Amino acid sequence: YGIAVDAEAGWRNWSEPGNEYKAFAVLDYALQYNRTHEHKFRGFQYDIEPYLLDEYKEDKRVVLRNFVSLINAAVTRLSGSDLMFSVVIPEFYDGVQGETPKFLYNLRVTYAYDHLLRILERRAGSKIIVMAYRNFALGKDGSIAIAQDEIELANKRSTKVVIAQELGNVPPPYITFYDTSRTLYERELGVIDLAFKDEKSYGGTASHYINALLALE
Repeated sequence: YGIAVDAEAGWRNWSEPGNEYKAFAVLDYALQYNRTHEHKFRGFQYDIEPYLLDEYKEDKRVVLRNFVSLINAAVTRLSGSDLMFSVVIPEFYDGVQGETPKFLYNLRVTYAYDHLLRILERRAGSKIIVMAYRNFALGKDGSIAIAQDEIELANKRSTKVVIAQELGNVPPPYITFYDTSRTLYERELGVIDLAFKDEKSYGGTASHYINALLALE
């Protein structure tokens, strides 16, 4: 049917010491699958959200450094494979809103988003999927505004930025298109596309998730 399929996995503690093997086990599975099957995964995506850990509240720098280190190891592990690589992140890893601190990694002190861009530069075709979850594109706190910095920083690199939108039944209401309409959703996606279409790093939009999208009327 001309549909490309990516393998996707992740849990909040996968980049914490002693749990990395879980992240690598799933990645290795995808790599092995492509070696042994005619119809292959197009890519592999990590959706690891360590900011949900209790440890994150205690020391953001340590938790974020662990996450960045895991992504760096994954890029190394993907060397020689045909899998595209993508990483899901929240929109506050760039430090603009003051929610995340700078930290030292690989001789550089900067924000998690900057570290990720440098790491993913080693992997051609890589993408960062930013959870710019709002059910409105325009305005000071709309999807465009909260993703603008990620787009501009990535313009200096080769990694593409995908703007993700939420459709599930999750709080608070303003972050999701749940219980709205298909017309509203498609309209707001069009506004995002129009705003970023000329940006070098813009890689389109993503919908979280397909059954919720199909349920929109």
